[in-house]
Amino acid sequence: MTAPAGGAAAPAAGSPPVRRPPYRLATLRARATAAFAAVTLLLSTVLAVAVWVAVSQFLLVQRERVTLVQTSDNAAQVQRSLATEGLDVAQVLAQLPRETGSTSLLVDDGAWTTTSLLVGRDDLPEELREQAVAGTPVRQRIELDAETVMAVAVPLAELGSAYIEVFPLGELDRTYRVLATVLAVAVLGSVPLAVVVGWWLTGPTLRPLDRISAAAAAVAGGALDTRIDPRGDPSLAPIAASFNQTAEALEQRVRSDARFAADVSHELRSPLTTMMGALDLVEATADPGDAEQAEALGLLRSEVERFERLVADLLEISRADAGSADVALEPVQLSAFTREVAARHRLDGATAALLTVHPDAEGVPVCADKRRLERVLGNLLDNADKHGGGVTGIAVTRAGDRALVTVDDAGPGVAAAERDRVFERFARGAGSVRTSTEGSGLGLALVARHVRLMGGTVHVEDGPDGGARFVVSLPVEAGP
Repeated sequence: MTAPAGGAAAPAAGSPPVRRPPYRLATLRARATAAFAAVTLLLSTVLAVAVWVAVSQFLLVQRERVTLVQTSDNAAQVQRSLATEGLDVAQVLAQLPRETGSTSLLVDDGAWTTTSLLVGRDDLPEELREQAVAGTPVRQRIELDAETVMAVAVPLAELGSAYIEVFPLGELDRTYRVLATVLAVAVLGSVPLAVVVGWWLTGPTLRPLDRISAAAAAVAGGALDTRIDPRGDPSLAPIAASFNQTAEALEQRVRSDARFAADVSHELRSPLTTMMGALDLVEATADPGDAEQAEALGLLRSEVERFERLVADLLEISRADAGSADVALEPVQLSAFTREVAARHRLDGATAALLTVHPDAEGVPVCADKRRLERVLGNLLDNADKHGGGVTGIAVTRAGDRALVTVDDAGPGVAAAERDRVFERFARGAGSVRTSTEGSGLGLALVARHVRLMGGTVHVEDGPDGGARFVVSLPVEAGP
């Protein structure tokens, strides 16, 4: 059956559940979002600068055009009034139409007249005064009392005469400040908006990568039949095809190797059976009084039995690798079943006396395969005896919808760096008593495989007395 490539890959048996790392800038989605936000910030900054330059120049040109037109009209009116109405200069200037805050000045043969007590001849730049008197039209922005104003000078027909009008630019400056504030807020506000939009947009874009990652994790966890469905995505189709071909080739290679190992193991059982029969015959005809012969036969029997267990374990695990993992799941009362296995493990009842069943786990059914569950518990008890200094405690507990069986031993424990590796094949744990003791190194690998096939997990942690604690977690059978 093909595993769904779109979901998260199951963690490898024998290890705690794998937690997905938090999204940081190191993730592809975070980098894509940051790049999207950076591009948005750059574009919005460029656009804001362009808008600022265009609008500010337009407003300035329009303002200069208005002041120039009004100054020219007022200068013409001044010249007509002085020539025909017989009014003095102050009266003529007072009758001119002006903006609020503007000031009119007239220079005639060196005599200066102004309509404001705050703006006079000395407030104007000398260069502007000289050019106006010399008959050159001029306009210039100047600073008066910390405010920016526009001075426009228009020469009159009489030599040495000019009309000058000073316009306030405070309204234009306020418009500039408002425009600058709006553009700055727009640029700064585009960054969080771009982050949100970028994060939302990159999710569907990068989802195929999540599917590929999940499929690769599933293959690494042993689900060799995992395939990727491109779902009509032409960009994903070549990657999916390449991945599926690689996974199929890997699956065929592993299945072929597993079948070969199973065939070899099966073929070894016949000579092993013959060896055991011959050993029984030799022991039956041996001289009971020959100590050296008895010792040699005992050593030979232990090695042959160890070889037989190794072949049996190898045959079972290779058959599972080859795809013949038959699982007969049924409701099993975990507490009663554990008592039976513990009682059979030690005829004197020593192991059974170490069993503790918590009240909330008494009579709780789990969904398990009896044959595999018995092998799991037996292998854990044998592992504690052979490699952990003996069993110090067995407990059956419940945690929500999971039932737990823990087996504690009296050994030195398993280092944190070795806790995943001890469930690998032929691994015994570096730097511990498990390295030097007998064993094929397949017992815990079979435990991990059986537990995984029953839908459970198994891991090792520190025991309460300093040894190792192996924890098997199985799903509780749902009620009717």
